[in-house]
Amino acid sequence: MFRNAIWIVLCLGILLMAQASPAMTLKEAFEAAPAAHGYDRYVELEPGATYTGGLLVGRIYSPVTNSFIMEEEGLDVKIVGGGAILDLQGEQICMSYCSNRLDIEDCVIINGNVRFRGDNSIEPLRPEGSVRYVTFHQPHDYGVRIQGAGDGILVERNIFVDVVDTGLDYIPSTGMAGTLIPTGTAVAASVQTGDYGFPDVVENWTYFSNPADNDVPLHHFSFL
Repeated sequence: MFRNAIWIVLCLGILLMAQASPAMTLKEAFEAAPAAHGYDRYVELEPGATYTGGLLVGRIYSPVTNSFIMEEEGLDVKIVGGGAILDLQGEQICMSYCSNRLDIEDCVIINGNVRFRGDNSIEPLRPEGSVRYVTFHQPHDYGVRIQGAGDGILVERNIFVDVVDTGLDYIPSTGMAGTLIPTGTAVAASVQTGDYGFPDVVENWTYFSNPADNDVPLHHFSFL
């Protein structure tokens, strides 16, 4: 009963804040952010405001050409949420194929996920960073996905509510769905954590309103 009451209050608060706040894109906030405190982009969000869409920092891998598509070399980024709502609208906040850092804290994330994506097969590209004091409500695929990375990543004191299972995740090297890569997990780290080191996953709270989902350990944490 207590957990259900917390979940109901949390959801109502998120919905009311989202309706009351004007929306701008997270990418706009990122592009307007200055360099500060040792970061290339220090993104301070407005408390209670809603930001839409995802954010890609780094590169994209093309399985067709077996090479990286250059978006940018990568930047060190910190997102200071201040209680802002990030409606990712099915997208991601992704630090991708670079050796940079992403730190995100104190915000609400809905309809998306946070990813750290690295690789050692072509060149050593291992992002680092942290996700701290973030409330995830119905994140798509995962809450936090750590893929081809691990060491130097901290996932601490976050709340994950009703992660959405969207089917099988894809294999970056082929672009095909992987039968051993299910979604619907709050925190998921790559099966290659032995090669990339282990992330620190500390004092997080996960909850599913469907009791059948709540009773499945892999919906809370998994090593894929």
